[in-house]
Amino acid sequence: MRSVIIRTLFGIFAITAVEAKGPMRINDLDHFVVDCSKKKEQIEFLESMRPSQGDKILARFTTKAMPWQALTDPEGYRKNKYLGQGGYDWLIRQKLYTLATQCY
Repeated sequence: MRSVIIRTLFGIFAITAVEAKGPMRINDLDHFVVDCSKKKEQIEFLESMRPSQGDKILARFTTKAMPWQALTDPEGYRKNKYLGQGGYDWLIRQKLYTLATQCY
């Protein structure tokens, strides 16, 4: 029983290295400027940045399993929380919508 608890604790501590992935930070993505002359390239770039369902699940699990990360690594915690709640994907969809509606 004791070894199971220790393995579980070490497993949780091993997860601390997990961070939300993405080529852009959330603030950079939020201030991403749409350029209609590069519409095709920007659409491809934004589509490639979309997180997978597995990334979202892992980010949600990380924020739930390690609440102390908010104190030890606030930026990583915010990234994981934002990714897990769908905020990162929402920003990407908004940029794609802007490209689709304002660039002809």
